[in-house]
Amino acid sequence: MGRTKRPRGDSQAAVFRAAAHEFAERGYEAARVDRIAQRARVNKAMLYYHYRSKQGLYTEVLRDMLRAVGLRARTIADGPGPAGVKLDTWIAALVEEAAARPWFPPIMLREIASGAPHIDEATFAMMNGVYLAVRDVIEQGQREGSFRQGDPLLAYFMILPSILIFFARQRVISQRKGVRGFAAAAPRTTDEFVRHVQRSARAMLRSDT
Repeated sequence: MGRTKRPRGDSQAAVFRAAAHEFAERGYEAARVDRIAQRARVNKAMLYYHYRSKQGLYTEVLRDMLRAVGLRARTIADGPGPAGVKLDTWIAALVEEAAARPWFPPIMLREIASGAPHIDEATFAMMNGVYLAVRDVIEQGQREGSFRQGDPLLAYFMILPSILIFFARQRVISQRKGVRGFAAAAPRTTDEFVRHVQRSARAMLRSDT
């Protein structure tokens, strides 16, 4: 018997999810369209109907996360409240979105390590939008006097990678039982991590005046 096909209404979401896991596990170059289609229980024609190409599908997997994070970051930056509260809220939002998309951190880390060869200009613009929202929060804190003067981009680089690495680590621990006995693999909850990053970011940015 052949594999059961999904209804057309469910097929796009199934293809997206199958591709996200395929790219996370194997990277762009090693990912195969036929394996994505098989995992999604659709034929390749349906996959191309929804996304046109492997590159198009990969781009949408990246943009799905950036779209969600960018919207929340901009809403936080433009909303009311002191910068310290906004920073805490942004960190919690970013962790929440990453937790909902466990495939994103390993994809992004691999992409950055290889020089981002598969990220187009429009996707870079979305990444830039996330940073600009956080920059505005940090600059607000500097104007308020609660954050020290400094380069917001460098502060951003101290926060974002730790979140990507935390979730990439979670993936390793869940998939490789042999590493669980090592001290670096000791369990840490997402809530613990969020509180730690919030405290660390505030300490890093806190004004001494």
